[in-house]
Amino acid sequence: MNNPTPHPEVTAPRLGLKSGGDFGNTNFSMSWWAITEPFVMVEDCHKHDFDQFIIFAGGDIKNMPDLGGVVEFGLSEDGKDIETQVITEATMIFIPAGLYHGPLNFKKINDPDKPILFHDLFFAPEYSRV
Repeated sequence: MNNPTPHPEVTAPRLGLKSGGDFGNTNFSMSWWAITEPFVMVEDCHKHDFDQFIIFAGGDIKNMPDLGGVVEFGLSEDGKDIETQVITEATMIFIPAGLYHGPLNFKKINDPDKPILFHDLFFAPEYSRV
């Protein structure tokens, strides 16, 4: 499904898939985003009551391990002491239910024609923050 994005900085439509309907009630959702310019996607540190995978890959289809930019992503056990991860290559992060995470800052995009591909996969029918 092609969905408009809630962020004006994201000019390409995002792709999304939700469980239910034709896919059965498998209790997951995922979306794909092409990030072509720097911006802060998530400003706050938050948590969910579901497991989540966050995936960053390079938009150069012949060299996807090369992220093509810099992403800063925060992780925290208590929501206050945030450890910022600096991501410069393709990465997958597992976020178990209850783990605080954020902010999410797409700090640098080397080439808008080879965007950072951001994938959000979570195990719930709808996205919600606790």
